[in-house]
Amino acid sequence: MTFLPIIMDSNYTFMKRSLIFAVLTFIITTGGHSTIFAQSPQFSIFDSFEKQPNSGEGIVVVHQSDALKRLVGTRIDSENIDVVNGKTYLVTKGYRIQVYSGNNQRTSKDEAFSLQSKIKELYSGIDAYVTYNAPFWKLHVGNYRSFEEASFMLRELRNKFPQKKNEIYIIEDDIRLPLD
Repeated sequence: MTFLPIIMDSNYTFMKRSLIFAVLTFIITTGGHSTIFAQSPQFSIFDSFEKQPNSGEGIVVVHQSDALKRLVGTRIDSENIDVVNGKTYLVTKGYRIQVYSGNNQRTSKDEAFSLQSKIKELYSGIDAYVTYNAPFWKLHVGNYRSFEEASFMLRELRNKFPQKKNEIYIIEDDIRLPLD
């Protein structure tokens, strides 16, 4: 019997992901339940298939095990789920707009919070985050999945704050998307 050495590089990462996938597939196919799975939803896509069709519509029959039906539509807790003040968010890669960055110890903090309140006043539904990473105070705005979404808001902010026009730009960042 011959043993091949395992090289610790990208193959190791691939093997690790394959193992995780195999374990999850085993759990799902055996119908095993774990504490990582949330409770099943009250209404699933299978319920909409099984309702009586309207006139002119066909009937869809789904042959599926009950274990898989219970898993469809359930949320799995993972490292990219964040719960803040009772609200659940998906944390993923996306875009934000950096509106302010300053390192003046006397004025930067106040200016960042002042701009944050002005932006929240103008756009009530938008999230604005003031952060401090020594020596910089920064103000980031929004949670955008695409560069195009962020571009639209970038133009809006540059029009509302012409004195900051050259400081406002789009950055890649971890964003929070509401799940509830």
